Amino acid sequence: MDKQLLEDIVRSGYIHRPLPLYERRSLEHKQQAEPVLEELALFGGESAGENSEWNHRGPGTLTFTKEQAVTLSSPTLMPHWPEGAPADGDYVNFGIASMVKSFDRANWETYNRITIEVYPDFPGVPNTYLFMKFKNEGAIAIPDIYHREGYHGVNLKNRQWNVIHLEIRELPRDAVTELEVGYYLNGKDRATGDRMELTLRAARLEKVAGHEISKGWTPKAGDIIYSHSGYNLSGAKTAFSAADANAAEAEGEGREEVRFHLKHAGSDEIAFTSAVGYIDTGLGRFATYDFSAFSESGLYWLQAGDLRTETFAIGSAAEVWQSSVWKSLNFIFCERCGYPVPGIHGSCHADIVAKHEGTVLSYNGGWHDAGDVSQQTVQTAEVAFALFEMAEKVEGLDGDLYLRLIEEGEWGLDFLLKTRFGDGYRATSAGITRWTDGRIGNMDDAAARVHNQAYENFYLAGIEAYIHKRIKTVNPALSERLLRFAEEDFEFAMAEFAKHGIDQKPIFWEHTYQTSESLYMATASWTASMLYRSTGDERYAVHAAKFISYVLESQELMGLSLDNGTMIAGFFYRNPDKKVVQHFNHQAREHLYLLALVAIRETQPGHEDAGRWQESIESYGDYLKKLAAYTAPYPMISSGIYHVDEHLDEKSFGYQHLLTDERAREDYSVQLGHGVKLNDSYYLRRFPAWFSFRGNNAILLSTGKAASLAGAYLGDAELIGIAEGQLQWIVGKNPFAQSLMHGEGYRYAQQYSVLGGEMTGEIPVGIQTWGNEDEPYWPQFNNATYKEVWTGNAGKWLSIVADLYAIDKKSEGSR
Repeated sequence: MDKQLLEDIVRSGYIHRPLPLYERRSLEHKQQAEPVLEELALFGGESAGENSEWNHRGPGTLTFTKEQAVTLSSPTLMPHWPEGAPADGDYVNFGIASMVKSFDRANWETYNRITIEVYPDFPGVPNTYLFMKFKNEGAIAIPDIYHREGYHGVNLKNRQWNVIHLEIRELPRDAVTELEVGYYLNGKDRATGDRMELTLRAARLEKVAGHEISKGWTPKAGDIIYSHSGYNLSGAKTAFSAADANAAEAEGEGREEVRFHLKHAGSDEIAFTSAVGYIDTGLGRFATYDFSAFSESGLYWLQAGDLRTETFAIGSAAEVWQSSVWKSLNFIFCERCGYPVPGIHGSCHADIVAKHEGTVLSYNGGWHDAGDVSQQTVQTAEVAFALFEMAEKVEGLDGDLYLRLIEEGEWGLDFLLKTRFGDGYRATSAGITRWTDGRIGNMDDAAARVHNQAYENFYLAGIEAYIHKRIKTVNPALSERLLRFAEEDFEFAMAEFAKHGIDQKPIFWEHTYQTSESLYMATASWTASMLYRSTGDERYAVHAAKFISYVLESQELMGLSLDNGTMIAGFFYRNPDKKVVQHFNHQAREHLYLLALVAIRETQPGHEDAGRWQESIESYGDYLKKLAAYTAPYPMISSGIYHVDEHLDEKSFGYQHLLTDERAREDYSVQLGHGVKLNDSYYLRRFPAWFSFRGNNAILLSTGKAASLAGAYLGDAELIGIAEGQLQWIVGKNPFAQSLMHGEGYRYAQQYSVLGGEMTGEIPVGIQTWGNEDEPYWPQFNNATYKEVWTGNAGKWLSIVADLYAIDKKSEGSR
């Protein structure tokens, strides 16, 4: 692990204070050095006389200063919710304050960057945040129908001048009519002052020589695409770049062989050299650098002609991924709710309350869901599960990390137990998206949702049973109680299941809303297997087998015939009708199918259906391998296959796609047309069919976890490689040569962490697509949902790494 990171971990008290931000490796730091070829002042300098063209929106005032600047000032909160907001304040803040400059259908296409200079004075605000909004009325309207495109958020340094650069290369800007700059009124933390103000002294369009790739599969010339964290000793080790036409032509004519070199970090000493390869795929032509034959631990960098990488590791899973584990842990800690996180916020949200049967509890604790600081009990439980899972795998390898993972896991476990009322009802979620004053009874409070839902009780009982075994030695009293709670919660779930079956109404806005019937039954089966493993009670074994039979009935095991003469099988449908394939487009729990199948196969190896369970795992593994081929040489696994008529199933379409209208049903067919036609009824999409909610990191990490589970169980190196590949995609092995984990790797950009600010280790929702296309789109524009930081992704990251650690340990034991 990097020496500086180790020093920072120790200095943080093993992360009881946030790790520093490693800004010198960020994309924003790189932008500062870009040469400007041409510029046009929109405000400030020669156009200072145009002050009066700024207009004010929202609370507060707009004033023009002697320093030829404009200042926006407002209260930090309002005594009422914004117009049109829900009466209960669900998922709202106190509005926005902004300054707006209008244009007469200005064409900005000559320029590829906009720069503004601002000074925020936000006393005691946990994160100093600014937004920029653009309005275009040309060939492509901005903002789009979902109000995602044309919005950019920036985390600022308070009480100093900030120079903000934003690439607008992909922004439709042929008829710009409005630029808006402002901030959200996100409420008051304990230390927050009464007023806030933002001063703007300059805005200009620029044409810069350098630029980033923000759309498509072809990397920018000069970039080598590689895993910034590194490569496992025993796995495939490859990198690639856009193919140089001249080099490819020379290679084709049999001229002098082009070679690349793997070199030791800090020197030009060659550790390995080989010929550059060239491949043609459905995504384009690439130059490839394969150093899989090299297997010596250490730090290295790649050189191919004038191209070179930064330093990366080759080694065991721990040597490659340990730093990311600490950084993920840091992010999770920074997202603690109800705890004073130093430098971020005080002990927040005590006035988010849950009421049941005459009792009231403060719904704070666990971890905030995302950048909007909302809260979801299921997500906190999943993150706690992953922390204990990771702790189990590092026990005996790293005592400091082990104890810190246990400690953080216990913080989440406390919230899981706090929010159960003991009669089947739980406090399950709250839409917050603001800071509150902690005083119960005034208008900034929020109500947590309280339900007796069979699905939540099934899922959380399984997590309780799993954690029970993990904490037997470190907290035996709690371990004993936890098993009792798991048994009780399973019975509560069974009682509701007997009343409603699978069709108990999901709760809108909760992370379980998209749950299909087959995923429901997989979850229930896994929980029964966890309880059977812990208690030995045969009735749990019977339940597990009954539930999993429904899952197998929902799996495609016969196979579909494709136009290319092959078959594809192994995927799951939402139910045994086999009309709608199981997909995820935002939240993702693909791995629950494999958790259930592996658990029942291991706990009931002598069952009469054990052979069918084995076949199901093997078939699913084969499916993942076929999906992976469609995105080579990138490790990102394809979303999956789609039936042409899925959008006609109103019930499932409504559960899968939130906040849409009839345009989504029209766009569905268009999106399939951008995918790969498999036969007259099915298409493959590399990215999901999606609409308002976009970003695929959770999907990739969930599918990656499914791959690691199947790979570990089957001893299949290819599946294990697919699992690790999803991590590699996130840390740089993507077309944009960016790490999506802030602080890990290189060229990471700011993310949508609007209330908490940037945090080392944060992972966003993920790369999206433009409109109905099926290729990656990752602009610098920073907005929800695709760039919103998501605590659940950190949990999924740890869950895959835990499997990689276990596989390494097993391999060492067999040697």
